[in-house]
Amino acid sequence: MTNPNQTDTLYEQVIQLPRTVEYVIPADYIDANGHMNVMHYTGIGNMGMQRFVEVNGIQSDLFRRGERGMFALRQVISYLKEVREGEQIAVHTGLIGYDAKRLHFIHYIISLTHQRVASTDERIAMYMDMTVRRSTPFEPHILENLATIRTNYSQLAWQPEVSGAIQLKPIQ
Repeated sequence: MTNPNQTDTLYEQVIQLPRTVEYVIPADYIDANGHMNVMHYTGIGNMGMQRFVEVNGIQSDLFRRGERGMFALRQVISYLKEVREGEQIAVHTGLIGYDAKRLHFIHYIISLTHQRVASTDERIAMYMDMTVRRSTPFEPHILENLATIRTNYSQLAWQPEVSGAIQLKPIQ
């Protein structure tokens, strides 16, 4: 991502994805190097995940009653540009894939202040039955929502570069 034209192109592509969070970086997110500490990228990504599941009908009354939830299995974060105090950022989220129990998705944290992609946050999460704390298949209506989301996402004029470090493999 060192080529400025590639970075500009990526920003233009990423903003096509649904925006799941907008946030202004507070002073207490800044580390001794003068930029956002790495731990806050995960927190901001989690905010994006919460909104993603709400907006797309994945989070249902089952979540609110504590019967279902999502557990993180793997995560790969790439830091592309610094984020500093006072910057207005947004998270755009895309669904890469899914199976009966898992989601593979990517968050892009973008700086609205500088109109550039600051980081990518690729994850796999497992759908959980919280009453027994075990994985469980998505309900049929959630699978229908995921199919629609994935179809819409795959129709974009580009597909994200994924890390290759994580992928959905058949459940044993």
